[in-house]
Amino acid sequence: MKALTLVLCILALLGSGASGFFWWQIGNTKEELKQQLSSEQSRATSLQTNLNETNTQLEQKVAQLTQTDTELGDTKSKLTASEARNVQISREIASLKTAYASKEESEKKLTADVDALRRELVQTRLAAQVGNPEEIERYKQTIASLESRLGEIQGIAPSAAGAAATGPVRSERTAAARVAKVGTKNAFVILELGTADGIAAGNKFNLSRAGDVLAESVISEVKDTYAIAQIAPSSIKGALKEGDIASFVP
Repeated sequence: MKALTLVLCILALLGSGASGFFWWQIGNTKEELKQQLSSEQSRATSLQTNLNETNTQLEQKVAQLTQTDTELGDTKSKLTASEARNVQISREIASLKTAYASKEESEKKLTADVDALRRELVQTRLAAQVGNPEEIERYKQTIASLESRLGEIQGIAPSAAGAAATGPVRSERTAAARVAKVGTKNAFVILELGTADGIAAGNKFNLSRAGDVLAESVISEVKDTYAIAQIAPSSIKGALKEGDIASFVP
């Protein structure tokens, strides 16, 4: 009986010791779990902060991308308008070249007609000096007709020249007009001057940059808002470009 009691006491002591050990071990594990939970909470807070910052940066990038896309659209619109303007200018230049070539051809034909009339008039006068009275009278009528025709033809050029000389008063812009476009191989330039500025075909302009004269030009065609000037090849001292200054030469 005593032995049984002793055994039971021993078992009770062992159970008590085991319970104490497990209680201590559970306490330590609980403390470790609390520390791990606190660490994970801190880490989660840090991750949330980083996530918020990333979202803010992402929103800023999206806003910048939207602004860039808008600017790109505006640039494309301006580029399209500029290309359309260049096409229109190219067409007008081609039309002006055609008109200029036609004008030169007309002037050549007019000069040839004048020369032919002069030769015919001289021959008629010579023939009138050796003919009989009837032929002389006929030659006189022919001479009068030829002189009338010659006067009409020769009167075209002086009239046009007089109109140019007594045209509108030139504006202040003729002292420093911009070159809007330069032709191939510096053959001609388009100036930002028009009929309202009082210029006319035949007017001369010096083309310069930073005060240095680069070339001399002569107006060949004038429109409402621009004029075409032909460059004198022998006067070129440097490559011309848009933005150069054209100054009227009296």
